[in-house]
Amino acid sequence: MAESVVNNFPSQVVSDVEKLSYDYGLKIAKAIESEWFGGERANDSNRYLSNKNNFHTLRLYARGEQSIQKYKDELSINGDLSYLNLDWKPVPIIPKFVDIVVNGIAERTYDIKAYSQDPYGVAKRTAYMDSILSDMRSKDISDFAAEAFDLDLYENDQATLPQSEEELQLHMQLSYKQAVELAEEQAINVLMEGNRYELIKKQFYYDLTVLGIGAIKTGFNTSEGVTIDYVDPADLVYSYTESPYFDDIYYVGEIKTIHINELAKQFPHLSQEELKEIDTNLERDDGES
Repeated sequence: MAESVVNNFPSQVVSDVEKLSYDYGLKIAKAIESEWFGGERANDSNRYLSNKNNFHTLRLYARGEQSIQKYKDELSINGDLSYLNLDWKPVPIIPKFVDIVVNGIAERTYDIKAYSQDPYGVAKRTAYMDSILSDMRSKDISDFAAEAFDLDLYENDQATLPQSEEELQLHMQLSYKQAVELAEEQAINVLMEGNRYELIKKQFYYDLTVLGIGAIKTGFNTSEGVTIDYVDPADLVYSYTESPYFDDIYYVGEIKTIHINELAKQFPHLSQEELKEIDTNLERDDGES
């Protein structure tokens, strides 16, 4: 018999209009809070703190700073270590191998390639390809016209004309680029450089190596535009998944502490009264704790 699990999430078969409502979103948020902080399952403690503690332990091992208490417990006799003259400082062996793996992943560099999929871009690419095919198939006639009548019938540069359809396919993949595709690639590269993506990527690779999970998120706000931010896996909350790629999750979120001015920047639709109410509630919660 399947294990009975309390499900506090609202129905997913309601209309899209209801899903867009504030009340529906609040029910989802409370259900997530219950799942990660309420211990909703039998014999289940705080799931968020459990994950955080496990990741902290893994990071200590990766830095060679793990607790040595378990080694003392194995070597002691009824808790007595007085007969042992040992240096209990852990030998930092693991960090070297972590660095090797992280650097190996980082060396797998790649370039961003953009391909237009809109009707205009596809039609332009098709017309260019048909033009090259026409030059390839009429090459003999064009060469004869150039030699006998000094007429250039080629629509494209003869020197770079592919010799076969296989070469044409490679040419379309490697050499042909529309102006909008080049502009898109440049815009993405500038966006990543502005967000210091190279530094974020190193943190992501380190988490993949040490914790087995890594996360990066993209966002948008009216002050900074598109943003790329590192996400600590210890602060992640997500629904049950059977996929290592997390492509079947129902929700995903990040537990994050931010200042009230940062909240106003990320959610510009909040009024001053709503921000004051949030600030007042936070001060009251801090006073109670």
